[in-house]
Amino acid sequence: MSTAHRVREELTDFEVDRTLLVRLLFGDRTGLTIYLGALVLFALLWRVDIFIVDTFAIGNGLVAVSEGHLHITQAVYEPTDPSTPGMNIFDGRLYARNYGQIVFALPFLLGLEAVVLVAGPRIAIAALWSFLVLGFCIQFGRLLERGRLATLVGCGLAFVLFQANLATATALPPRLFPLVALQVSTMVAAGFVPVVLYRLFAHAHGRRVATAAGITGVVLVPIGFWASIPKRHVLTALLALIALYGFYRSRVAIANGDEGVAFRSLAYAAVSATAWIHAPEALALLAVLLPADLLTARSRDPRTLGIIGGVFVLSLVPFFVTNTLISGNPVKPPRLLSAYTGGDVLVENADPGATGSETAGGESAAGSDGGTGPVDSDSSTGPTGVLTPLVSAVIATASAGIDGTRDALDVFGGVLNTGFDALSADRLSHVFLRSGRIPGVNYSQTGGQTVELTIAESAPVLGALVAVPVVAAKRIERTHSVRQQLRDPLTQTDLFAFCYVCLFTLMYISRLPLHSTITVRYLAPIVPILLYGVFRLEPIRRVTNREWRPFALAVCGFTAIGVTIAIAVFGAVNWSVGTIVQTHAIVNLCIAGVLAVWIVVATRTDRWDRIGALALALAVAAMAVFLLLSGLEYFGSGRQFALPIADLLEQYLPIRNP
Repeated sequence: MSTAHRVREELTDFEVDRTLLVRLLFGDRTGLTIYLGALVLFALLWRVDIFIVDTFAIGNGLVAVSEGHLHITQAVYEPTDPSTPGMNIFDGRLYARNYGQIVFALPFLLGLEAVVLVAGPRIAIAALWSFLVLGFCIQFGRLLERGRLATLVGCGLAFVLFQANLATATALPPRLFPLVALQVSTMVAAGFVPVVLYRLFAHAHGRRVATAAGITGVVLVPIGFWASIPKRHVLTALLALIALYGFYRSRVAIANGDEGVAFRSLAYAAVSATAWIHAPEALALLAVLLPADLLTARSRDPRTLGIIGGVFVLSLVPFFVTNTLISGNPVKPPRLLSAYTGGDVLVENADPGATGSETAGGESAAGSDGGTGPVDSDSSTGPTGVLTPLVSAVIATASAGIDGTRDALDVFGGVLNTGFDALSADRLSHVFLRSGRIPGVNYSQTGGQTVELTIAESAPVLGALVAVPVVAAKRIERTHSVRQQLRDPLTQTDLFAFCYVCLFTLMYISRLPLHSTITVRYLAPIVPILLYGVFRLEPIRRVTNREWRPFALAVCGFTAIGVTIAIAVFGAVNWSVGTIVQTHAIVNLCIAGVLAVWIVVATRTDRWDRIGALALALAVAAMAVFLLLSGLEYFGSGRQFALPIADLLEQYLPIRNP
């Protein structure tokens, strides 16, 4: 075989592998383009600093894990007193929480440490972002069948942006590497939220509806705003959406005569991953998934359930191991340990090796006498001597697990009861509809600024959900058999989504409204599910299919006009950031109202689709405007951006942010 022929075969194999990887992760080229565009946007708004105090514990936890242990031995990201939210203590040692999030960020930290061996971190970040811009241009051009032109434009744009970043790049100290890794990991996860939405709707309603849902998901403020802020909310939102996607695909497989084992397993694996990050949210997801899965499965034979259950238990192993190593209880996450409130625990001077190897309780692996006492050679070497302590340990762990599970269920039930008791029209209004100056909220924590937005104010596209009762009533009228309708995979998925939104809201409603949530971040995991509900509405699907081009062009045009108007107006009036944010809130509520009025009318007639496309585009553009300006200007003043060009944009935008 000639060398040229061998090279051609290798390139062909590489192309096949790359195609399979794209299909596995993104579905197709459109999904890849949406993902690249999301990363380009999120990286532009990326600020390398501590935006919220909860990040202190997570950052220190990543430092500890990168050093090879779970307990925190040094406070890298906080003052001398590490008693910040999320810091817990057990057996004299300090632990973080959300270890699933920490371990997910670990490969990014190792990659960053490897990259800086050959290039400065700022230069590497700028180069990677330029490649993302180039990749997005190439993929977008191919979708438009303008591949060569898009490649030329992308190369020029990427080169100019890299040079602009390079000209003003500054040093990034190694102390910030773990924080950077955490932020990269959440941005990577946030980019998959619109991709999963795209893949779900591509399978359910076609590529035009799917693309519109994906584009909307990119600028979905409760996700995009927190994409570069290393909180758990983006990760758990993605996993909830993956569970919804797995449930839908498995119902389709079941309707076609299959068992849907692979996609059912995917849904349960998403629950397990959520447990490793935040166990209560995983319990809420499981409480919806388990009955929905069992009630709508074609059959419940032991073999199928055994495979799915095996995958579920196996995917829970990291959760069990982490908890056992910390507290000795496999189902008791660090979040349920005692909160550290300060004291004489000097973690900076701790010597991890002084107490022997780390055991489940954090004690020395040696005996109480230091290992110098007499040893019975028969009991230590014989089968009985080996099995007895092993069996005892298994029994003790199982007993602790059972007790922990009972306690967790009691706590979960108590949380739901508290949520029921806290339900009121005023509370729901302040969480979902209108913020303003809310009674009972401590605005001293935000400098007296009213920067909190409700769900509708941060995502006006959700205004379309007011038509859900009307659409549901029409569907019931048209359905001759309720049982037949309930067998439809999309109807089953709709019920799954509805139950999850209700249960998840009950978990947190008693704690809301609250300062420093900005976009009600506690409820961020339900926002992509709510967006799924928007694009399940028949009028929305109709206008995105019939008026796709006007919708896409209007999104771009309204975004450019909105940014221009905001810069001109806010630069002239010299308002505080709270007043600016509340202006966005009122404008977004008005846009949500316009969309709501149109969609209610559209459920009665199929006319005025062009108006509907413009109303939907206006709602999407409003989110894009707030996401861009809040990231670069409203909450960007005095912060250190990862990309130097973002620093320049923040400095020269004529919006004063006192």
